[in-house]
Amino acid sequence: MDTPQLRQKINHQLDQLSGERLRLVADFIGYLAQKEEHEPSTSFPADTQPPTNYRPPSGKSLLSHTETWAGDDFEECLQIVQETRSQLQL
Repeated sequence: MDTPQLRQKINHQLDQLSGERLRLVADFIGYLAQKEEHEPSTSFPADTQPPTNYRPPSGKSLLSHTETWAGDDFEECLQIVQETRSQLQL
């Protein structure tokens, strides 16, 4: 879907929202616009390859929240994750 089609779809959906929901959407759009001004774009078009320095998430950042593994079922959990996770779709 190209940009004009997306805008048309968004406008159609906005027409169906209450005033309270519209205020939430306006706040969110303002937030996104502010983020876009201050951050370089990290996304890449679906029809291109990811940048050469792209690394899939490893989950290491979660350790800062959990500190250590306390269970004895780590291998079992890891196997379940590997069997059920989906492939990255670019």
